[in-house]
Amino acid sequence: MRDKRAIIIKNPRIQKIRNNLRCVFYQSARMRRKKIYDKWRAYLFNSDGSRRDIDDFSPVELEMFRKLQVQENQITDMINRSILKCVACGKADRDMVYNKSYNAWYCTECYEMEHAYAQELQSENKPKHQGHEEKAIEDHSKTFL
Repeated sequence: MRDKRAIIIKNPRIQKIRNNLRCVFYQSARMRRKKIYDKWRAYLFNSDGSRRDIDDFSPVELEMFRKLQVQENQITDMINRSILKCVACGKADRDMVYNKSYNAWYCTECYEMEHAYAQELQSENKPKHQGHEEKAIEDHSKTFL
């Protein structure tokens, strides 16, 4: 691995401990996210079970509803970008590499694949980005160089 930010564990016992700890932290984060999600969903339904329209929320309810959405999204983003699982493939039982520019962890396999693709893009002699999507792909790939 060319990157010193890689966390590689060769011992199967240590790998098992690492994987179990990731699972514990992941479950804890998911439980916290679910509590927030349940509070958020409570705003969407009346006591009789009928769905409420967001236009019927009071200003205070709407503010709290939006705060809960933001909190849930922050926890989801934290989980997705953490060392708990690969941001690309979602696998949690692999050695990981941190991509500082993208602020996310990748398994070594996905990181190497992204790195190889970035090198390929860099070496191609075609005009650079044509549109927004191509520019986004190019910018993302540059973080692996």
